[in-house]
Amino acid sequence: MIIKINFFTLVGILLLLCSCDCQILVNGKIISSETGKPLNGAKIEMVGRDLISESDQNGIFKIGEMTGLCYDPKIKVTYEGHKPFIIELESESEFQNFKLKKESEFVEYEKPFYPNLNNKDNFVTGTWIEKYSGNFKIKSDSLLIYLDENNLTKEIELIKQELKNKNSG
Repeated sequence: MIIKINFFTLVGILLLLCSCDCQILVNGKIISSETGKPLNGAKIEMVGRDLISESDQNGIFKIGEMTGLCYDPKIKVTYEGHKPFIIELESESEFQNFKLKKESEFVEYEKPFYPNLNNKDNFVTGTWIEKYSGNFKIKSDSLLIYLDENNLTKEIELIKQELKNKNSG
């Protein structure tokens, strides 16, 4: 017995058998590192896709899509006056894996800083500052993302204070 199937029917059957739907969904909450309060209106973007969302008044967001192929979503969060946050989540693993964007830049002080005023031989001319927020937690199926303020002067003063405390004790 010979069964005749035309080309288009064969392609249709193969596509039907090979296709899969994959739901990519990331949800979470955006929180200020300094205040611990939720951030309303933070922009959440799925990098490389045309998907953008915003956090609500409680800092909560959802972003995702139904797609033919599964992929590891890369999320970028931005909020005015705060450092951005970028994370890539591995979706096809029995473990929770991620790649967090980290990058530092060296900032020179206007004048040398002496952590111990009694020791003029020990001074600091600058420090490394993180360009991205990097604090987050994974709680059940949600991300808790803590955005740091983007305030270089305040950050430098905190670092100087830590150096003073370290050298005085």
